[in-house]
Amino acid sequence: MNRSLPDLRDRPFLERFVARFLIGRNAALLLIASLALGAAAILTTAREEEPQIVVPLADVFVDAPGYSAQEVEKLVATPLERLLWQLDGVEYVYSISRRDQAVVTVRFFVGEDREDSLIKLRNRIEQNLDLMPPMVRSWVVKPIEIDDVPIVTMALYGPGYDEHDLRRIGEELKARLDALPQLSRTTLTGGAPLEVLVEVDRERLQGRGLSLGEVAAAIHNADRTVWAGDFDERNGRFHLSAGDGLAGVEEVGALVVAARDGLPVRVRDVAEVRLQPRELESYTRIGFGPAAGEAAGSRGPAVTL
Repeated sequence: MNRSLPDLRDRPFLERFVARFLIGRNAALLLIASLALGAAAILTTAREEEPQIVVPLADVFVDAPGYSAQEVEKLVATPLERLLWQLDGVEYVYSISRRDQAVVTVRFFVGEDREDSLIKLRNRIEQNLDLMPPMVRSWVVKPIEIDDVPIVTMALYGPGYDEHDLRRIGEELKARLDALPQLSRTTLTGGAPLEVLVEVDRERLQGRGLSLGEVAAAIHNADRTVWAGDFDERNGRFHLSAGDGLAGVEEVGALVVAARDGLPVRVRDVAEVRLQPRELESYTRIGFGPAAGEAAGSRGPAVTL
């Protein structure tokens, strides 16, 4: 049985137009065609699980040793912000000022070419080096990519472990994870790493006619790789070079500071050298539940990888 359209001549235009698709002869065909086109669009539309969104971003590290955070902000960070705002394609510029250093972050609009943006950033700084105050010693542009954003963090904690123990476990775990080719970068936060402490005895130092500066200079000069030249002794020629720096307590203690009465004076002769956890400058804690911030003992040390 053929179903004819009702008399809609007195109805509005939009209602008459829609009625032809709802109750006309081709309504079923149009419905099937719409479903087919929708399915085809779903199957053929390109999809990506992790779309690569290009957001050019870079940090500018500026060193100004000997100046407070307020001075660095006023003399370095703020003028540099105004300078970088003038670049084409810049969306945001913000900075962090602290003692001896300023970090200015420049973020370009999404879709800007990354290489061109970094070139423009470097050129703008180099073209205005004459405007930098004398307090600036060096500057470094460090590009930031989306892969540099951490996506997994692991907190290491447990009863009976202090900051030093957790740090050692974290360092071991970090060394093993760094061997994985799928990882971009790993960092370790918190804990107390080991350091070699040299505690100088003032009386022994004065008894040998040495100063604290000589001891510090000897350690500083030995803790790097340099070519030391050569010398002749006992009908032989010896080539000297400082290796990969100081490796432990024994090497630091055996380091020669000076010679007195034909005998070498070593670091262990004027100081006590020992290995101990570094003095904590910040604390990392972990706790669970609403009482973690109130109950005593509910929070413990942690190291974040």
